[in-house]
Amino acid sequence: RSRRALVTQTPSAATRDELLAMGIPHASVWGHGVDTALFTPARRSDARRAGIGATDKALVLHVGRLSKEKDTATLVAAFRRAEAALGSAATFCVAGDGPEAAAVRNALPHATHVGFIDRARLADLYADADLFVFPSPTETCGLVALEAMAAAVPVIGAAAGGIVENVRHGINGLAVTPGDAGAFGEAIVDLTRDPTTRGAMSAAARAFAVARDWERELDRLEPIYREAVALAAA
Repeated sequence: RSRRALVTQTPSAATRDELLAMGIPHASVWGHGVDTALFTPARRSDARRAGIGATDKALVLHVGRLSKEKDTATLVAAFRRAEAALGSAATFCVAGDGPEAAAVRNALPHATHVGFIDRARLADLYADADLFVFPSPTETCGLVALEAMAAAVPVIGAAAGGIVENVRHGINGLAVTPGDAGAFGEAIVDLTRDPTTRGAMSAAARAFAVARDWERELDRLEPIYREAVALAAA
């Protein structure tokens, strides 16, 4: 195909703009949908929450690849600050694997570490959580944030990359300066201590995710293919 006919799909406007700036034409946003039937608050289980030590506590969750580019250093520092401030009011959980997994486990000995888990168990974990913390500044989309929102979990995320297209500060979560462990820790403490605001954000998070349902994304695929065919024929 000629360069003129190339259609590039990317899951966020931020990445699309980067591609356009590099001289790659016809970049469009597609693929930032989420399975709201799988990731749903209906899966929440008091029994599972009790098993993870979250009875009468806020369950603060992180899901993602545990690597330096995901800023696990900020995650660890924020969790430690929040744990020191909240005491028995919250419990912490980390899901995922990667080169920094052992370091994260060692730095957060009081958190629950579940490693890499399948999608069904992941959907359960999201539903059982009360807050989702995601400090990675390098996301093109941040699908895990959308999955958490679909489960009606407010997101505390880095104000960078694709995350800012999903987190509406003060509405469905909080957008925090990347790398600011103090601000992340403070956000965790504030929302843990404010169940009313957290509840409003929870409802808004679910509503936002439903508007990004994967079926709606698939409905947009045919026009994109038609555009590609038209460009190739031009």
